Amino acid sequence: YPHMVFDNFLPPDIASAIASEYPSLETMNSNWKFHDNQNVRRHFVEDTSEFSPRFKQFAAAITSRSFLLFLETLTGIPALLSDPYFMGGGAMVTGNGGFLNVHADFNWHQKLQSWRRCNALFYLTPDWDEKWGGNLELWTTDGKEKVKEVPPLFNRMVVFTTTSSSYHGQPVPISGPPDTYRRVFSAFYYASAKQDGIDDHPHFTKYNANNNDVVAEKETSPYAELITNNYIKKGSY
Repeated sequence: YPHMVFDNFLPPDIASAIASEYPSLETMNSNWKFHDNQNVRRHFVEDTSEFSPRFKQFAAAITSRSFLLFLETLTGIPALLSDPYFMGGGAMVTGNGGFLNVHADFNWHQKLQSWRRCNALFYLTPDWDEKWGGNLELWTTDGKEKVKEVPPLFNRMVVFTTTSSSYHGQPVPISGPPDTYRRVFSAFYYASAKQDGIDDHPHFTKYNANNNDVVAEKETSPYAELITNNYIKKGSY
């Protein structure tokens, strides 16, 4: 499926300034979520009110008119919508042993009443060593074979279109020095028009058993049933 990898996406001084203010587990509070099950192990925070001033500016920039126009030009998808809720995304922190099994993303945003169309992932860990793992894996649309690995190098951005068969993940657990953390800011974009390849009915994230022989594929269910106080229930994606 269509994707692009940008190295040195931000000016170096801006990337370093943002990285210096990346939300940390040391400041973690009740607004952080921790998913820890057979499919995923990582911390994340969606609430931009928890961010520092420069990090709030970064979140505003990637939901702005200019960035939407950039994504529309890049992907060819018209009338994209950003998600101010960062539902299921935001600042993600994955430590040693953390992983995210291969999956196709949930396809419907209940609050925006729109279909998910593309993801933008911003990697913000300075001096990441590829020996620690944590690679993003892109798989075939039948979920049977890995096609590409993308190391989470600092100031790298990955953009890809999302359908109900755009399988991807970080299934190999991180293995690095103590207090090693893979930091990625995940932003998802939507449109009122549904493209071919997106299931007609809202569904959960679909995990793929082919990347982990002890994990059964998660069956689809109405996405609206997952919403509680504007958030997805723990362990649902």
